Amino acid sequence: MDKNRKKFIYLNLFIFVAMIIAVTSTLIFGSRAARLDGGAAAGAFQLEDGTFGGVKIEYWHHIVSFTILSNIFLGIIALISTIVALKNPKKEISKRMSTWYLIAASSGMLTFLVVIFFLAPMRAVGGKNYFDMLLEQMFILHFLNPILGAISYIFFINKEKTEMKPRLLAILPPVIYASPYIFCVCIIKVWPDFYGLTFGGNNWVIPIVFVVFCAFMFGISSSLALLHNRFSVAK
Repeated sequence: MDKNRKKFIYLNLFIFVAMIIAVTSTLIFGSRAARLDGGAAAGAFQLEDGTFGGVKIEYWHHIVSFTILSNIFLGIIALISTIVALKNPKKEISKRMSTWYLIAASSGMLTFLVVIFFLAPMRAVGGKNYFDMLLEQMFILHFLNPILGAISYIFFINKEKTEMKPRLLAILPPVIYASPYIFCVCIIKVWPDFYGLTFGGNNWVIPIVFVVFCAFMFGISSSLALLHNRFSVAK
């Protein structure tokens, strides 16, 4: 087993174990931001009536957040990749597995970038601490695991060139997540807009935001693919 394969295995075992610990902790104790705000709406905004969909808020509601779902997805793919790498230590990770990893790593990076450049700044604008969304278990879910997933894909997944199709498939997670989010926030209105995507209840901006997120996600997956092709593909 070469050094890169060992690094890949160690990185992905860490991603999986850290995900289990951080997600479990978040669902039981809530994120720092959620506790400070008195609610579990993704730790982003405080709800006026203290309810989530008409139900008294408990921290298990974090499960509906893209942060939790994307990290669970990344953790599962990391575990499967580790098993595959251990089972065939001298064989390249398949293109199919590499595609799944790109989708998961891109989802993790979407979480990281949205928090860093959108949610945390909005929190700061509201007079709260920017770093509340990057402390405690959120350091793992919003920062560390997404970064490690990107590093693992760029440098250690395999030496196969990433083509266009996997980059396009990476758009699927936000597309899938958008369906229940738009339905519950804009149509039946049982969820608050905890990501602030309607910018104060302006539902007409949702199609624009949706297109922007898809383009952003494609940019993320393309960047990871190009970096992988630059640093890992055999010349």
